[in-house]
Parts: sequence; structure tokens; C-alpha cells
Amino acid sequence: MPLSIYFLVFSRLSHKMISSLLQACIAFSLTLLWIIILSPMAIRIGLVDAPNQRKQHEGEIPIVGGIAIFLTLIIAAALWGQADPSTPEKQTNALLPFLTAGGLLVVIGILDDRLQLTVLTRILAEVAVAVILVESLDLRLSNLGDLLGTGAIKLSGYLAYIFTVLVIFVVVNAYNMLDGMDGLLGIIVMITILAFHVFTGLEPGLISITVIASLTAFLVSNLGLVWFIPKSFLGDAGSKLLGLIVVALVLLVTSRQVGNDRIILPATALYLLGLPLFDMAFTTLRRLARRKSPVRADNTHIHHLLHMMGLSGRRSLLLIGSLGLIIPSLGLMLARAGVAESQQFGIFVGCFAIYCIVMSQAWHVAGRWGRRGSP
Repeated sequence: MPLSIYFLVFSRLSHKMISSLLQACIAFSLTLLWIIILSPMAIRIGLVDAPNQRKQHEGEIPIVGGIAIFLTLIIAAALWGQADPSTPEKQTNALLPFLTAGGLLVVIGILDDRLQLTVLTRILAEVAVAVILVESLDLRLSNLGDLLGTGAIKLSGYLAYIFTVLVIFVVVNAYNMLDGMDGLLGIIVMITILAFHVFTGLEPGLISITVIASLTAFLVSNLGLVWFIPKSFLGDAGSKLLGLIVVALVLLVTSRQVGNDRIILPATALYLLGLPLFDMAFTTLRRLARRKSPVRADNTHIHHLLHMMGLSGRRSLLLIGSLGLIIPSLGLMLARAGVAESQQFGIFVGCFAIYCIVMSQAWHVAGRWGRRGSP
């Protein structure tokens, strides 16, 4: 091959890498800037998270992380929204409706963080967001694949519509429920997005680059890595926005919206969402078993368990983050090995069963430790 061809290819790759690096640097800097600007404003209007029985942090922490990430997304869309037609969000013209749905979710999250909205209000708002996303992108999970080994499970008409809305609602709340420890949700979302691109083979686009860079900046604030950057939390606005980003990306590549073909199978996609789904499902089942409301917040998530067992925040973060990496890694290995859809689904269900058994026993042990330590 002539040397000029190598030079041309290298030049194009370099241009792409430089452009992506520039986007990431600007997104990182903007997110930090927004956190610095918004934190004192949040304190003045009472948009803060105060410690209580469920929250052991010190002082009132501004809930501006999610707002900062969303504002950065808007600026990134304005700067580069038309620059790269090769990414899934551009192929489906998803950017504007996605930002509209995300904006509504952020507003509802801010109101909930500040005013504590009723459960019914939150549910109706999140269903409305899901409907906006489904309608604007024409998303339909109409073919779930051969999950049971009896042939493809196909949903038609309104059933596929309702199921897709339900998937969006569940995933958004699963990511929201996992947000209860410094750094946890940010790291899990970063792992999920990186795994998404490894699974699909798609190059990171505007949304992925911006979100990962913004989350890196948020972690600097949330983990207190730099003394002059105020500590902040994501809040419901941020955690639900991140859940919406993840589920939107996953639905785009499992519902024939990119290149009119499914890039990954629905059974494989479950592994991308593994830990948040496991935590949400186990917590809900445990609450129902204890005759408690499944939507009422309590101290029954995996991070609460590790805290109760005496693990430090850093060790808990390392342990849960490792679990969040293992599940998609398993899914990737199964997919690359050509394992049948029904077997992938069966292994996923088996992993959840093991998770439930281990967590149940761990809660039993932690409860006994707590009773022994009580006066």
C-alpha cells in the first residue's frame, strides 16, 4: 500500500481522536465550572441533601451534579450536534427528543429533590418521559428474541409499546435506587457506557464522550479529590438522567433503530444493566417479603448492607464497582462465544438467583452483628 494511503488514514484517525479529546476536555471543564457556579445558588434556595437516618454524610450537600451534567450536554449538543453522523444518536435523529425527555426528567428531579413530590406525581412524570422517548424515536421492543428456547418472543401493537415504556421506567428507577454512596452511580454508569461500546463495536459519540467526561468531573467533586471544588450530589435529577441515557442507548441497538438491524440481542443487553437491575429487583422483593411498600425509600440496598457490615466507603465502592464490571464482562464473553439467547438468559437469571441468596444471607449476618452490637 502506498505511503500516502497510510498517511491519509493516520490523519483521519488523528483528527477524530483530537476532536474527541477536545470534546471530553471541554465537557470536563464545563461540568466543574457548573458545579462551582451552581453550588452556592443551591444552598441559598435549599436544594441540598441534609443527613438523616438513611444518609450519613456531613453537612448539607448541594444537589447540582445532575444539573451540571445536563447543562454540559446541552452545550455539547449545540457545539458538536451536527458534526458526527456516524453515531447511533445521530443516525436516529435522537439528540433533540432525547434532550427534551432528559430535560423534563431533570426538572421533575429538581422539584422532587426540593419539594419531595408524591409517588404518583413521580410515576406519571416518568411515564410521560418514557412516552416522549418512545414516540419521538419510534422505539419498540417488539422482538425479545428466543429467551426460553421455544422460538422468538414477539410483541405486537400496543403490547410492544407498553412494554418499551415499562422498560424505560424500570431502568430509570433502577439507576436512581443505586445512587446512595459517593462515587457509586458515576462509576457504574461509566462502566456501562464503556461496556456498551465494547459490546456493539460502535465508536463513542457525542453523548457517550460528554457523559463520561462529565461524570469524571462530577467524581472529582463528589469524592472530594480537589479541595477547591465543592462537594456535590447527583440528586434524583442526575441519577434518573443517567438511567435515561443508558436505557436510550441500549434500546437503540436492540430495537433495529441503528442501520435497521439489531446490533446486540436483548438477552445480551440484560448484562449491561445487570447490577442496577439486580439491586432493584432484590430490594423490591425483600420489601414485599417484609410487608413494606416497594416504593418507599429505606436502607436495604447493597451499599447500605456493606456499610452495616463495617466496610469503609472506599472498600464498598471497590467491591460494588468490581461486581458492576463482572456482570457485563460475563455477558460479553457469552456473546463472543456464540452462546444461544436462551442460555444467555438462563445464566442471567441464575446469576440473579445467586445474588439473592448471597444478599439474603449477608443481610441475616449483618442483622445478627447489629443485634449483638446494640446495648
